[in-house]
Amino acid sequence: MAAKELQNFGPVRAGALVGVVLAGGEGKRMGPGPLKPLRRLAGRPMVAHVVARLRPQVMDLVVIANEPAAAFRALKVAVIADPPDIRRAAKREGRKLGPLAGILAGMEWALAHHPHAGWILTAPADVPFLPLDLTVRLCGHMHVPEPDVLMVRHGRRREHTIAVWSVKLAADLRRAVLEEGVRRVEEFARRYNFAELVWPGRADPFLNVNTPAEFALATQRLASSFRDHRLSKR
Repeated sequence: MAAKELQNFGPVRAGALVGVVLAGGEGKRMGPGPLKPLRRLAGRPMVAHVVARLRPQVMDLVVIANEPAAAFRALKVAVIADPPDIRRAAKREGRKLGPLAGILAGMEWALAHHPHAGWILTAPADVPFLPLDLTVRLCGHMHVPEPDVLMVRHGRRREHTIAVWSVKLAADLRRAVLEEGVRRVEEFARRYNFAELVWPGRADPFLNVNTPAEFALATQRLASSFRDHRLSKR
């Protein structure tokens, strides 16, 4: 199905996936201001764009934030903090433990609330153009035997936090983060049956908004998208 057709049909759901939005980034490169996920992009928090695009594609969704602010409640989805032992470890190290901590929190939330789901799909809170057919393409790439971790690659860049993870890895991930000090996503993922989905096309639907320049680009792209949508309705 072409990208233009997908815009008409809307998001597509595939498989028993639990969505996990990683909203714990500090966003230091954005400069002073609100938490990066809560910065207003085209009139609403950046994380809201990610939730709106991912929520219809999964059976349930949770947002992981280091210290959930009251503003997250407007998303009308579950919002949780890192587990207490992760927060204690971060305090000892004097820094955040990175996305692996959020992935662990997402796995443990999925196991508690949807024990039969088996898989989570992670995405960071700063990718406002997340594809509406992300789950369809990822699930179509899950062959037998299924990989433990399936990541997205676009061009030369591997999107380490846009991935499907087996929740069977939760205990190993907890040990890796808390006892072994593993912090790099790929270092952990490479221990297991690992695969990647090469995303087609040149247009980048995985634009990470990390800097003021990227924020301005995202604002411009959204404005253009809204204009095109209004014109198509005439």
